[in-house]
Amino acid sequence: MNPAKFALLLGVGLLAFLFVTSLYVVWTRIVGLDPTLAQRCANLSRPGRTTIALASGALLGTGSLAAPTVGVGIAGMILFAASTFASLMLFELAQQRERAAS
Repeated sequence: MNPAKFALLLGVGLLAFLFVTSLYVVWTRIVGLDPTLAQRCANLSRPGRTTIALASGALLGTGSLAAPTVGVGIAGMILFAASTFASLMLFELAQQRERAAS
């Protein structure tokens, strides 16, 4: 893959990741949920956070290289970001329901 295309896909993936992270925290606060997953990640040790950052970076880079074209890569990154956000919200709703039940 062309280095410029790879850099473009990597940049879009990074922006999507940052957007989902920000939207997750803001949306949980707007809805009135407690962002438990964000708090768990913040409480991790430095090696744990480093491992998560390296693993997500490796997955992002691999996804950028696996895309056959830039358009497909961008669409895939955006679809992955949207599904990640939906998964995070469902997780937080399940956590809230579990806390309310007990």
